Amino acid sequence: MLHLIAAASDIIGTVKKPPGVEAFDLAAGGGDNIGLLIFISNLIRIGTIIAGIWVLFNVVTAGWTYITGAGDSNQTQKVNDILTNSVLGLIVIVAAYTIAALIGLLFFGDAQFFLNPTIPTP
Repeated sequence: MLHLIAAASDIIGTVKKPPGVEAFDLAAGGGDNIGLLIFISNLIRIGTIIAGIWVLFNVVTAGWTYITGAGDSNQTQKVNDILTNSVLGLIVIVAAYTIAALIGLLFFGDAQFFLNPTIPTP
């Protein structure tokens, strides 16, 4: 039976980590630590930056629409909708970070627990 298990592993082979994973593993403490938490944290940061740039773009677009609208009530309503949605999106971004920090502080004693994760090593 042991011979069959060894033969199966020879057929499947070993799985090597992709080239970019070593940098995340080193940031997580090296060794067999997996840098998945750091990778996800970086994705959240990039998503937040993109969302902030999108809000800025919407505010500039709303300003341009308001200036070129020349008092048209339809354009003014469109600007109002764009600015309202942009501010609500910004509030959602800030609220998500605040909630993550509060949960981290209450349950783990560190407000940066989710936002800047560290993997404890023995």
